[in-house]
Amino acid sequence: MLLRSVADDNKSVVLGVAGASYRDMLMSWVCRLRRLGVTNFVVCALDQETYEFSALQGLPVFRDPTSPKNVSFDDCHFGTQCFKRVTKVKSRIVLEILRMGYNVLLSDVDVYWFHNPVQFLHSLGPATFAAQSDEYNETGPINLPRRLNSGFYYARSDSATITAMEMVVKHAAKSNSSEQPSFYDVLCGKEGVNRLGNDRCLEPSTNLTVMFLDRDLFPNGAYKGLWGRRDMRSPCRKLGCFIIHNNWVNGRKKKLQRQMESGLWDYDPGFRMCLQSWGEASSSFTVAEQFHASDDMES
Repeated sequence: MLLRSVADDNKSVVLGVAGASYRDMLMSWVCRLRRLGVTNFVVCALDQETYEFSALQGLPVFRDPTSPKNVSFDDCHFGTQCFKRVTKVKSRIVLEILRMGYNVLLSDVDVYWFHNPVQFLHSLGPATFAAQSDEYNETGPINLPRRLNSGFYYARSDSATITAMEMVVKHAAKSNSSEQPSFYDVLCGKEGVNRLGNDRCLEPSTNLTVMFLDRDLFPNGAYKGLWGRRDMRSPCRKLGCFIIHNNWVNGRKKKLQRQMESGLWDYDPGFRMCLQSWGEASSSFTVAEQFHASDDMES
C-alpha cells in the first residue's frame, strides 16, 4: 500500500533504510527530500524503535522483520560485523520491491541531495543498473574492482535487473563480507572481467548494463576532497552535483559531525523539526550544540 501511494508516474520509489543509531541522519535526509519536493520516498525501519519514531514523524515507513537484532549503536560503521549484517537487508528489500513492479532508487541516508536525480536516472533506459562509483582517484577508470557503491543505485523493475539482483542477494547471503563486494563480483565479474571501457560493465547472463555514475554529478566521500571544503556548495554547484555521499569516514559521530559542520544538515534534533533555511544551522543551536543534541536524542 505504501509503494502504491508514494510511487511517481514512472513507478519509481526512493528507498531509505535506517536503524536507531542513524535516526537523526534519517530525518535530515527526509527534510532535504521534502525541501526538494520529493514525495516518492519510503523508509525501511530496521527496528521497532525507528519504526515508531518514523510513524510519529509522519513518514511512509515499514518495518523489516528480517533485519538483524541487537544492532550496535556506535559500532555499526563500514567494515564492522554489524555493518555487514545490516547492508544485506537492503538488497533483499530492493529485490522484493522490484518484484512488485516498482523501480527503486536506493539512497543511504548519509547521501545529501542537491537536486532530485530520479528522472535523470530513469532516462538511462531499461536493462541499465546505475550505481555510484567509489573510486577516489580523479583520473583513470571508475569501474575498477570493488568500486561499485551499493549505498546509492537505481534499479529498474525489468527481468534483466530482477534476475541480476537475485544473483547478488544469493551471493551476499553466502559471503562473510558486506553486500557491496557481491554487487561488483556478480555484475562486473571477479577482477572486473565484465568491464566495458572505463565506466561500465555488462553482466553476460542477463545482458544487464551496469553504469558507474559520473563522479562530478554523483561524487563519493573521497572525491576531489569536497568534504574538506569550507563552502562545499560552491564547488558542487560548479560540478553540477545531484548528490554527495558522506562516506569514506568511519564512525557514526564523525559522520554526523562532518555533515553538520559542512552546513548540509536540515534537521533540528532538539525540536524534532526541519530547519527552515536551506543550509543554515539552527538559530537556536551552534554546530557543536546540534551535534551533542543529536547524540543525546539518539541515546
